[in-house]
Amino acid sequence: MAEQTRRRDLLFGVITALHAAGYGVRRSCTLLGLSHETWYRHRRGNERPGTIIAHRDRAYPNRISPEDEGNLLRRINDEEHSGLSVTQAVRRMADAGDICCSMASAHRIVRRHGQNGDRRRRSGGAATGSRAKPVCQATAPNQLWSWDITMLRGPGKQQLKLYTIIDVFSRKVMGHRVEQVEDSALAQDLIRNAVLAASATPQVLHADNGGPMRSARTWELLRTLGIRPSHSRPRVSNDNPYSESLFKTVKYSLEFPERFTSIEHARTFADWFFDDYNHHHLHSGLNWFTPASVHDGTAAEVRDRRQQAHEDYYRQHPERFRKPPVIAGPPQEAWINQPNETLKLSQTA
Repeated sequence: MAEQTRRRDLLFGVITALHAAGYGVRRSCTLLGLSHETWYRHRRGNERPGTIIAHRDRAYPNRISPEDEGNLLRRINDEEHSGLSVTQAVRRMADAGDICCSMASAHRIVRRHGQNGDRRRRSGGAATGSRAKPVCQATAPNQLWSWDITMLRGPGKQQLKLYTIIDVFSRKVMGHRVEQVEDSALAQDLIRNAVLAASATPQVLHADNGGPMRSARTWELLRTLGIRPSHSRPRVSNDNPYSESLFKTVKYSLEFPERFTSIEHARTFADWFFDDYNHHHLHSGLNWFTPASVHDGTAAEVRDRRQQAHEDYYRQHPERFRKPPVIAGPPQEAWINQPNETLKLSQTA
C-alpha cells in the first residue's frame, strides 16, 4: 500500500510539473497512463464540489408550483372529472380554460400521488376499488368451490352457455351443464345437484358478478345450504382465476371443435371432456397429479409409486443424477388472492 501511495504521489508530481510547463492536464495524464478524472479527484481531495440536490428537488423556472399541483389534483377528483381518465379530465379542463400544466406533467403528478390507475366509477357512484379484494383459502377438498359461465359457439349465430363448478383445492370439476341461456334457476339446479353428487357442502362458493351469480334466488339457495357466497371485484378477472383458467384449458384442447353443431353435441363433448379431465389430466398446478386423485386422497399412493419408480431408475443410472430423486406431493393449500402475494397462484391448466 505504501509503494502504491508513493508511486501515485510521484505521478501527480510529474503531472503538476508538466502542467506548469504548458502541457494540458488531459495530455499529461494520457502520457502517464492516468485518467484525468483521477487527477481532478486528487486535487479536490475530500471537499465536495457543492451541495448536491436531486433533479426532482431543484427549483427549475418551469417547475409546476405546489399551488398548481394541488389545484390539478382537486379538479381531476371533483364530481365532474373523477369518473374520467386523466387524459380526458385534463383535456376537458383545458377546453374550459382551466390549464394547470402539460399533459405529461399531469400524468407525472397523478402517478406521484398514486392516482394513475383505473378511475372508472363503480356501480352506485362508489370510487374505484371500493369493493374489498376477496381472499379465500382451501386446505382440503370441498372447502372452496368456484363457478362461472362461458360461451360456446353453436350452430349459426347461437351462443351456448357452459356452466361449471370447480373445487379450488383439487381442481376437480364438481358439476357442469350446457344451456342456451344464462338463468339463475339453471344455476340453482347446477349448485344443488353438485352438492348432492359430492355428498358434501362447500364452506365458500366463489363467482364473478354475472346476473345468475348475484341474483337473489341464488343467494337464497346458498343461505339455505349454509354456503357463504364470495364474489370478484368488478372487471378484475384475476379474482376468479381457477374458473377462468379451466375455460382456457377446455377451449385450447385439441378436441375442442371450432363450432358445435347442436346443444346435444356440446353436452356430449362436455361430458366426455370433464370426465377425462378429472381422471386423466395430469395437472401442472397439482404437481402432475389428476384432480380426482387429489380430491379422493389417492394422490399419496400415486406419489409413492412414482417415488419407487424413480428410485429404481436412480439405482440403475446414478451417473444421470446429481442427487437422489424426490417426488413432491400435491400442494397442501390453494388461495384466491393470497394475502402476502409472495407465491404464484397455481392455475388450472
